[in-house]
Amino acid sequence: MRVAGIDVGLNFCKLAVIEDELLYVGDYRMEKLRGVIAAGIDAPLSFPKTGMLRECERKLLKLGIKLFPSGAPFFRSIALRGMEIAEELRRNGIKVYEVYPYATRVLMGIASNSKKRTKRGLLEITREVGKILKVPNLTHDELDAVISALTVREFLSGRGFVLSGEDGEIILPERKDNADSI
Repeated sequence: MRVAGIDVGLNFCKLAVIEDELLYVGDYRMEKLRGVIAAGIDAPLSFPKTGMLRECERKLLKLGIKLFPSGAPFFRSIALRGMEIAEELRRNGIKVYEVYPYATRVLMGIASNSKKRTKRGLLEITREVGKILKVPNLTHDELDAVISALTVREFLSGRGFVLSGEDGEIILPERKDNADSI
């Protein structure tokens, strides 16, 4: 099963494609998605009906997982770009899911206390992801794309669940035994 993960940014987006191994990681390009059946997008794919948080985000907080609220003004452009990419993927027959790589790290015990924006944290996260899937040294955006793809793979393999509400949903992997307490 070939799946993808996309880390959405304002100026660029990163893409990872995995099957049994990492097939591609780099800039988001549609031609790299050949054969992909589903993709996880690391960006809000909907806005809250009211307030700053969607119902699925409130459920994440109840699980003890920190997040930026999708209704925050600074997040709007990222969400709109994510929605645009989601629509492009759907038009090309790819099933789309919203994912949250940090939540995946917490639930799967992937260096959840490490900060991806520090050199040491990035190395720790890369080392832990490497226990699941062989990966080269990556930027934090590329690593988020890989983790997004892993989330989709876990979910489609029956090892995941959906946090949903009337204003959106996020897929997550099952909690692993080695995950930090949350």
